[in-house]
Amino acid sequence: MLTSPQQLPKIPAAVALQWIQAKHPVQGYHIVGQLSLLGYLYFDYPVEIENCWVDELVGSTMHYTHAVRLVNSHFTRCEFEFAYFTHGLSIEGCTFDSYLDFQAGGHNQPGCLVQLTDNIFKSFVNFFDCWYRSTVQIERNDFQKGTNLLGAPQGYLVQFDVPPLIQNNTGDLNRNDEGDIPS
Repeated sequence: MLTSPQQLPKIPAAVALQWIQAKHPVQGYHIVGQLSLLGYLYFDYPVEIENCWVDELVGSTMHYTHAVRLVNSHFTRCEFEFAYFTHGLSIEGCTFDSYLDFQAGGHNQPGCLVQLTDNIFKSFVNFFDCWYRSTVQIERNDFQKGTNLLGAPQGYLVQFDVPPLIQNNTGDLNRNDEGDIPS
């Protein structure tokens, strides 16, 4: 597990974006600055970030046409609100320091897994108004400030078309709010 960005060689976020657009995984770097996937309606590249320290990843309001994989990485800041992961999302062994927003997203297509396993979420994780159309697996995560994954903020439950596998997580998964939304 990464404990400091100083353990890794640095690359600017713009270079990481170029690699992603070239369909090249980003592995083993401290990604400096804001890695913004914005500016596209459809993000037509696989996103693979592994063994990295990421200052900031902004991937909101995107329709990802390939799988998104975040593995064994540390995110100081990250956001995915209104993001459609139609070809799946896999977050494994990662640490997120701040509020993580998935609200009004999800939308994985049949046969495309959404998987969150072995992660540490140091702040609230917001799943308000998400809809998952296929398999969801959420296991062995530490939600230190909770999540509304199984709650009903404003009366809205997360919609699962396929019964999810949610087990061996720590923290409150039944919150009925959206946490302390950052300004």
